[in-house]
Amino acid sequence: MRRYMFSRLAQGLLVIFGAIVISFILTNVIGKPADVIGGPFLPPDQRAALNASLGYDEPLVSRFWHYLKGLPTGDFGVSYRTNDGAIHGVLAALPNTLILVITAMAISCVAGLALALFSIRWRERLGDRIIRRTIGILQGTPEFWLGLMLILVFSVGLQWLPSYGFFGGPSLVLPAVALASPIVPVFFRLFRGQLLDVLRGDFVEGMRARGLSEPVIVYNHGLRNIVGRGATLMALQLGNLIAGDLIIEVIFSWPGIGNLAFSAVQARDFAVVQAIIVVVAAIYVLLNIAADLVLVVSDPRVRSVAS
Repeated sequence: MRRYMFSRLAQGLLVIFGAIVISFILTNVIGKPADVIGGPFLPPDQRAALNASLGYDEPLVSRFWHYLKGLPTGDFGVSYRTNDGAIHGVLAALPNTLILVITAMAISCVAGLALALFSIRWRERLGDRIIRRTIGILQGTPEFWLGLMLILVFSVGLQWLPSYGFFGGPSLVLPAVALASPIVPVFFRLFRGQLLDVLRGDFVEGMRARGLSEPVIVYNHGLRNIVGRGATLMALQLGNLIAGDLIIEVIFSWPGIGNLAFSAVQARDFAVVQAIIVVVAAIYVLLNIAADLVLVVSDPRVRSVAS
């Protein structure tokens, strides 16, 4: 068990180091900040002086070594737009992103579970068939298109909800729903498949023989057997949401790290871009390890393999 967790931790550290190397290389080969700050009319000597003041006159390997040395102390470099530490802007925007993705995760998990329970209880009936067709359509709907449609209907047409910014609960509804929509089918298929597997088990036949009703079997025993897989999927999807909510944050002008990454890439603020990539990679790794822990604790079959 301990050896298994050390192995997972070592793999996670390797992933974070890979994210550090790749983000540094990608952000340093596409140009220099002076090209954006000075524009096309800046004289060459002033452009060279500006690059030197930002540390871009040193060789790539030397810059990478200085960058690596600063990471353990939280020094991700300085954002030339704010003249402040790059990590400060990321940590300031991160809570807003977490609020958005956790809300979207809660919506998708509850909706997926409720639809799966309904589908199982009324299997192969009209309601079950309608849900499965709707889930298929929802799975193929791009989240950015759905976000724009939500703005047109609920903000522009009905004027019920704000379409941009973060001003409290009402402004959270539309971006959270748009972000949750692609994940609802994922949870629905997982919960439905897991429940069907459980209901086909021999111990369930024994419960039916003892006279337990179908709702009691599903709610009291079926749900207990899908907790581990559900928690694992939640952790993985939470990491994917944090890494992939950039489009939704830009559409709704949400003040999170996705919007920050978009503006930083446009301005070639490389220190901020690198800090975002490393922080997201670290969160993703931690969530994966947490998911493994939950799965090991909740599933005796996985625990025996890990031991």
